[in-house]
Amino acid sequence: MSNYLELVKIINSRNLDAYIVPKNNMFLSSDLLPHEERLKFISNFSGSFGCAVITKNKNDKSAIFSDGRYKLQIEKEVDEKLFIQFEGGIDKIINFFILKNNNFKNVGIDPILISNYEFKFLKNNLMKHGIKLSKIFKNLIDIIWKNKPYIPPSNLKILPIKYSGESHENKIFKLKKIIKENEADAYLLYRPDCLSWLLNIRDNQLSYSPVVRGFSIIHKSGRVHLFTENKINKNLFKLYKNIKLHEIKDLNEIFKKFSNQTFLIDVFATPIKITDLLKFNKIKSKEIKCPIIEQKSRKNIIEQKLSKKTHIFDGLAFMRFWHWFENYKNLSNLNEEILSKKLYQFRTLSKYFVGNSFPTISAFAKNGAIIHYRYKKTSSSKIYKDNLYLIDSGGQYLTGTTDITRTLICGKPTEEMKLYYTKVLKGHLSISDLTFPEGTKGRDIDVLARVHLWRSFCDYNHGTGHGVGHYLNVHEGPISISKNNDSLFHDGMIVSNEPGFYKKNAFGIRIENLELVKKNKKSLKKENFLYFETLTMVPYEKKLISKKLLNNEEVLSINNYHKQIRKKLINFISHNEKGLINFLIKKTAPL
Repeated sequence: MSNYLELVKIINSRNLDAYIVPKNNMFLSSDLLPHEERLKFISNFSGSFGCAVITKNKNDKSAIFSDGRYKLQIEKEVDEKLFIQFEGGIDKIINFFILKNNNFKNVGIDPILISNYEFKFLKNNLMKHGIKLSKIFKNLIDIIWKNKPYIPPSNLKILPIKYSGESHENKIFKLKKIIKENEADAYLLYRPDCLSWLLNIRDNQLSYSPVVRGFSIIHKSGRVHLFTENKINKNLFKLYKNIKLHEIKDLNEIFKKFSNQTFLIDVFATPIKITDLLKFNKIKSKEIKCPIIEQKSRKNIIEQKLSKKTHIFDGLAFMRFWHWFENYKNLSNLNEEILSKKLYQFRTLSKYFVGNSFPTISAFAKNGAIIHYRYKKTSSSKIYKDNLYLIDSGGQYLTGTTDITRTLICGKPTEEMKLYYTKVLKGHLSISDLTFPEGTKGRDIDVLARVHLWRSFCDYNHGTGHGVGHYLNVHEGPISISKNNDSLFHDGMIVSNEPGFYKKNAFGIRIENLELVKKNKKSLKKENFLYFETLTMVPYEKKLISKKLLNNEEVLSINNYHKQIRKKLINFISHNEKGLINFLIKKTAPL
């Protein structure tokens, strides 16, 4: 409350009517370091997506924006006396100002935290209602946030070609061709994940994403200017020809050297402050959709092979965790935090393991109904019999990125639990068993996962699947399986398959596998067909399956999948782990 009131005072002192607080950093990423959690600082909202509008009048409610995944979380974390909840992102802010009936004339935002596209969109729409959008170059929250958390050090590393599958020289060569085709001099790459992929570099500064926090200028000659927050050991780049290292603070000085040249920029990923800086230095710009996004999403043969290998490591870790959990004698000694840490412990047994790919969702009973639930050390729910436990977790490995959700039963399930688990499973299988023509969009597939729930007048408030990087972000574009996604599927992409069901104050169910998009060579027609090859190697919870609700094809699909898991994992289990071997055989036995 005190942080909120301090900000209100600052807003008034700057003659602003409101101040927009996005959940972004200067790289327009929501993967934040602790000192960048401005939205959480001012609202207590800890979700991974959202923004807020703070009004100048402490008696006039402010607004908090996020999507359906966080509806219940916002209700728990955010003071309803201070904030009105809206569904959507920064593009929906206009709805709040309309609701307030034009009580605003001047609204501020930090121009390094909003893209060129979003700023212009907001500016033009606010202008229609007589509202000015002002660039506030000194972040107002930074003024009042006196004791910011420690900034972890950067530890940039080169990713060897045995893990990347393609040299950075070859990737840059492809980009050079695109720059020349667009009659430009350089490309301003302002996406840390794309930068990390292009140069085959990684970092461990962030807790879950191994991206390098930086951006670059790639010249048509192949010369690269790499900008990072911290100084980089130049010895790392001895083998990297034509790469010059800079600190971000030197950006303006470097821009001066490119005066009167033409840059390609992605307006959706470049802050308005940076595009203003280009204009100031007389650098022309051409808008382009970042070409690296799709290149990165289509995993090469080496990446595909490594991903399959990675999911065997990850599957073994989960099976060891599940075996330990199911055989634990005194459940009352366990809680959500202990279980989360135990799975992490089993993942560390792989020499390729680097860390978790996102904060583990370890949710028991009613907490499972909160889609992006995060346990707290002070209130981690204890485990007891006859309820559901949902665990959504993933690992970052040198060999790939994993993301898996399983819903387990502690004790005996109710018929209701079995009913909805099976409906979710049927939707999940509709995706994993799908063969579809090339050119199919994510929104075309999404309905297949929901239709079984719709028949019971139920739905889930999140997408069915998201793209996954290769030892990069666990969420990556361009593809997703969702109601509004128009991106096309291509051979080599990896996407999650995760329908769910959530009963408020009771339990949550979600089943998630990662799927590799592959070309179907059996197609007899000229049109190319695709299918999903399941990467995740963990059985479904048979105790929760109502076999009578499945058709013969679904039963066969489950049995074949379980047979495949048993075949792949058993060879990696030591003869000394007889209990685990027997557990695996039991869990993968035919329905």
